[in-house]
Amino acid sequence: MDHLADVSREDVLKRVDKELLKRLTLELIRIPSPTGQEYEIGVYMSEKLRELGLKVSFQEVEPKRPNVIGRLRGSGGGATLQFDGHLDVSFTGQEEFMRGGVTSLSGRIETINNEEWIFGAGAFNMKSAHAAYYTALKALLDAGVELKGDVVLSATSGEIEETQVDEFVGAQYRGYGAGAHYAVTHSAVPDFVVLGEPTGMKLMVGHFGSLWAKVTNTGGTVVHTAWSRGVENKIEQMDVVLQELKKWKAEFESISEYKGYRGIVNLAAIRGGRPWKGSRTPDEVSVYVDVRFPPKWTPLQVQAMLEEFAQRVSRERGLKLVVEPYSVNPPTEIQESSYLVQSIKRNHREVVGVDPEVVYELWYSNAPHFNAMGAHAVNYGPSGGKKLSGLSLADKDREYISVEDLYACTKVYASLALDVCMKNRYDLRPDLRP
Repeated sequence: MDHLADVSREDVLKRVDKELLKRLTLELIRIPSPTGQEYEIGVYMSEKLRELGLKVSFQEVEPKRPNVIGRLRGSGGGATLQFDGHLDVSFTGQEEFMRGGVTSLSGRIETINNEEWIFGAGAFNMKSAHAAYYTALKALLDAGVELKGDVVLSATSGEIEETQVDEFVGAQYRGYGAGAHYAVTHSAVPDFVVLGEPTGMKLMVGHFGSLWAKVTNTGGTVVHTAWSRGVENKIEQMDVVLQELKKWKAEFESISEYKGYRGIVNLAAIRGGRPWKGSRTPDEVSVYVDVRFPPKWTPLQVQAMLEEFAQRVSRERGLKLVVEPYSVNPPTEIQESSYLVQSIKRNHREVVGVDPEVVYELWYSNAPHFNAMGAHAVNYGPSGGKKLSGLSLADKDREYISVEDLYACTKVYASLALDVCMKNRYDLRPDLRP
């Protein structure tokens, strides 16, 4: 049986089409899809998945914001493997703060130092992964493989880390896994999930959670500038608040270590006063913080720590600080003993020649939504490994991917599906036995 599996694997891998990979990635890049505007690319994805013969579900998360879920049914009794990714992009390339102009929306391929690279908005995060999923499954189908378990390809709306707060409301702010949450609560739960986020083909078995909170220095008085002498000014008090927050940040990061990774706090924004009404004193000023906390911690723990901070500083400094969380996202991890982890390690080694590095990260993904439902979900994606010198994430060409990395990762995906979906579910997930 092992010999037959090896032959089948080689037959599949030789059918992984590099030119198709490149073409699909460029086509996806050329469809703009900022958060809240995923409809056009969703239609494209549904058409492509139907071309493969998949049963496609076009979920409406909200008007013009779809999830596209395609299923290739196996013969039965096997484990289900889902390849998931988001449709929206982190940046369009049009943002004013990006250096050197804008990213080309048309996408392009360049040869640099004898290696091909794909550039364009979404090439890095994570349209190239969708091309890899499609090409890997097509190789399996072209090889005539009949799987026991199902293979599912899903493309969800609204994953990018952004959320509604204050006057910033609307579809363009509804991210942070909104589509994935809808998908896992309105369709079948898979046994295993691979998210092709930009890990550089490192195997990410877990990541930290995040809590975004608005810390407001409130209780001020609104008076005209003419009568403001001697009146407590909430903006002037912010040097004290910021000093205390920086101390809290250092303390938090010192106690939030997990498996060699430390939590982190970002003072992300500050707002106060009314610039259009400069003749009045501000009654409150808010600092917006992003707190990244490790697996085994709960959001409530972090919230309690922030509230204790606000109470202490208010008492000791004579202020009135109020904490309002506005985005809460739990951490996640799966055990390295999971069959999914072991299979990715083995297939990565066979394709690349070395073991993948197993990592945790502080950024967020759709994995918690799947793991909360009992699936085993990891991040393992093609982009982010090889880098071009002289380009940073603030440059116009911030998003790119090595074609060779994309090709190698696609082979791993095809091998993984062949391995996982040819085996009995309960052999791989004995924890699911009744």
